[in-house]
Amino acid sequence: MNWKVLALLPALTLAAALPAYSLTNNKSHNPTTASYVAQNPQPGNTMKKPNAAPNVHPKHRSNSTANNSNVLRVGSRGEAVKTAQNSLKQQGFYNGNVTGVFDNNTRSAVIQFQKSKKLRADGIIGHRTLASLK
Repeated sequence: MNWKVLALLPALTLAAALPAYSLTNNKSHNPTTASYVAQNPQPGNTMKKPNAAPNVHPKHRSNSTANNSNVLRVGSRGEAVKTAQNSLKQQGFYNGNVTGVFDNNTRSAVIQFQKSKKLRADGIIGHRTLASLK
């Protein structure tokens, strides 16, 4: 394509998106004589929404998500953490006290466990890690 045409493409795109006005034959600049010309949007000129969230393919998601209530990570507390600590302790990965608080010692044990099971070693107990723990 000619470089001049390529240079004009942004202006042409903008002009195509704006409404057009046509003046009458007398070339008057009086706004009362101007008539509106409607333009049909062309199907090929669709633009991406500016705030659209990217689609994440399920294959590329990690084994934990921030919105999942079954996810255990540093700072989590409760019976689920106690159960995970007990499972890690029985399998020899955790040697601390079972407190029900997911701390850095628990995270280290989870990472060691995940590496041994060839899981993504992120130190977070998601559904895949939890399934392997049982």
